[in-house]
Amino acid sequence: MRKLLPIALLAMIVACKKNEDTRTSINYTGKWFISQTVSLQYYTETNGDTVYYRKDTTNYADSTAYLNIRLTGYTTGVATLYLAGSLDSVSYEYKTKEYFKLDSTLCVVGVVNDSTFNFNTLIYEGEVVPDKVLVTQDYFYMNRR
Repeated sequence: MRKLLPIALLAMIVACKKNEDTRTSINYTGKWFISQTVSLQYYTETNGDTVYYRKDTTNYADSTAYLNIRLTGYTTGVATLYLAGSLDSVSYEYKTKEYFKLDSTLCVVGVVNDSTFNFNTLIYEGEVVPDKVLVTQDYFYMNRR
């Protein structure tokens, strides 16, 4: 009996342990309407300087652009992006509360609440010019209707 008591206590502790995994509460899944995108492209130099050379801002009327993220697994799913008259379906993967991936593109969450979702993509193009790395960032500003 004495040998079974520690095992039973250990089983109770493990069974009662609080689940601290927050992946089940991903609150940016669903359909978001894009109000604005900002595209930046710049070089970062080995000395730390940043040289911007392109910035485009596009505004979208109500419901003309959207991102719809649907989970198909615990942390994976499909994202449908309708932008500039083109419909694209890409894979979605939750990484952390602040990061997720659309296909192989890393996305950084800026603001997320019940009505607003802002994130940006981060793409490093490599060293296309000696001692410079080309970086492309697309910012998405979205809301629910």
